[in-house]
Amino acid sequence: MRVVDDILKLIGNTPMVRLKNIPKSTDASVYVKLEYLNPSGSLKDRIALEMIRTAEEEGKLKPGYTIIEASTGNTGIALSFVGSHLGYKVVIYMPEGMTQDRINIMKSYGAEVYLIKPEDLKSSEKSVAGAEIEIPTRMMCLERERSDPKVWWARQFKNPANTKAHIKTGKEILQQLDGEVDAFAASIGTGGTLLGISKALKDELPNIKIIGIEPASAKYSLVSGFKKVPGASEEVSGGIVAELIDSGLVDEFVSVTNDDAIDMTNRLLFEEGLFAGVSGGANVLVAYKLSKKLGKNKRIATVLPDSRDRYLTEMRYTT
Repeated sequence: MRVVDDILKLIGNTPMVRLKNIPKSTDASVYVKLEYLNPSGSLKDRIALEMIRTAEEEGKLKPGYTIIEASTGNTGIALSFVGSHLGYKVVIYMPEGMTQDRINIMKSYGAEVYLIKPEDLKSSEKSVAGAEIEIPTRMMCLERERSDPKVWWARQFKNPANTKAHIKTGKEILQQLDGEVDAFAASIGTGGTLLGISKALKDELPNIKIIGIEPASAKYSLVSGFKKVPGASEEVSGGIVAELIDSGLVDEFVSVTNDDAIDMTNRLLFEEGLFAGVSGGANVLVAYKLSKKLGKNKRIATVLPDSRDRYLTEMRYTT
């Protein structure tokens, strides 16, 4: 067991678990990387640290500055944790309709949280495509950044440090599975997780199958080839998602409904003992389907992005 002198050194190097019960009807193996064991409870700790340290090195973020970001929850929590720990003030702009649990966690770390009404959350499909509903909150960040020279907007949706952080995640997966992975599936969100991990995996395993997952609520679906929200400027849309599509690294994009994601999240808890969030349920659902399709002796990997503690008020598949 490691002993560290700074909590930030515990970010990354998360364990991997082979699922025992959910895929037992198949001849393949499904492995899940427990990203919810990062210090603040999600894989976004990785990008928060990478983005902040890179901005400091480049002189874009200095003592006395305020870190701002638009987030549906996990990146906001991670920046609240890392930013506050490093002595920065953190302000998060969040779409209305996200769980109160996420807001409470951010505030516990000392962040200010402002709720902005999204353009549309009225669909009967309750999953949430963050790349779409975050547009108004990103516009607020852009406006604040322009008005205050001591504000640094993290811009997770287009910050190269987001992808860079997850190239490291991909290398961890390769090391943990001895370089033997036949497929990888993950929810898209801002795209950094899937792009970074895919780059690392395909660099070593050119024939690996990569599946991108999005909520069924997505109006501007990547399944249909959308690279950005129509009408939104390049300053608040596109970014890593567009790069992901153009990269050709993803073999297939699929959609998962809110109900199906929740069902698998509950199975992870009761059948595997894994206290994961709903995006993890969506990821495992697709990985499980892949295990049935690919068959004997194949190895499918995915990530459990966050902890169930931010879904206690309401279960909702959010990217």
